[in-house]
Amino acid sequence: MGTVFTVENTFLDIQNGRPELAVLPLAQHEPHGPHLPVGTDGIIVGALASRIAGRLEVPVFLLPVWPVGTSGPHRGQPGTVSLEPETLWAVVADIAASLEAHEIRKLVVINGHGLPTGPGARPWGNPVVKTAVRQLNYEHPSLTAVWLQPFALAGPALRGVFPAGDIHAGDLETSVLLYLAPELVRGSAPDFLPDQPPSYLEFAPFASLSPTGVWGRPSQASAEKGRLAVEAAVNASVEYINRTLGFLGQVRPAERREQHVDPA
Repeated sequence: MGTVFTVENTFLDIQNGRPELAVLPLAQHEPHGPHLPVGTDGIIVGALASRIAGRLEVPVFLLPVWPVGTSGPHRGQPGTVSLEPETLWAVVADIAASLEAHEIRKLVVINGHGLPTGPGARPWGNPVVKTAVRQLNYEHPSLTAVWLQPFALAGPALRGVFPAGDIHAGDLETSVLLYLAPELVRGSAPDFLPDQPPSYLEFAPFASLSPTGVWGRPSQASAEKGRLAVEAAVNASVEYINRTLGFLGQVRPAERREQHVDPA
């Protein structure tokens, strides 16, 4: 495995180690029911990013978790800190530009928001992050950036472990926290599955759909299920990164730029 450089290293360590890619974990800062901390997304994505970086075969610069994303559906709820979409987009772009300035031209953005499981799960995550990464590839041909959502990638492996409809502060997130940081889990919370579909979160405040902040079945959580989820997410992410960067390395920068179509 390659060396992992972090904020605990000096600039000389990084200069001499010449990391080939950077890993940027992105989180949200928002309520997760009465039993999980508002920093749940950051705790989870930080642990995943560290494990993923340690499994890659090249030197990696593991960046600190960026803790604040776009939490529009939770706005107004205590503990929520949110950015405007344009601000988050600029944060990702500026970080990529600063890395490129010292010749780190591969960036893996790990989105810690949105944890879909069960049949038909899709990586709904943060659309701002997906769009920002896409634009980075179009506008900076010398840079290769990829976006991933670890638990969505692990969906097939977890299909028999977690039920469908587990969206927020439910079985999955509670299980993962019981595995990673059990001291932060304050008991359990009542299961709650709204009658409305998750797509309503595009239009309505989260609290109007789930007054408790739970969308799932935290009563079914266990540390063992959390371990299985973390291991599956790390394995799937490492495979995806290696495969995707391998393919993109064969695509000439000019070809990537030619594919760009400016949004209307």
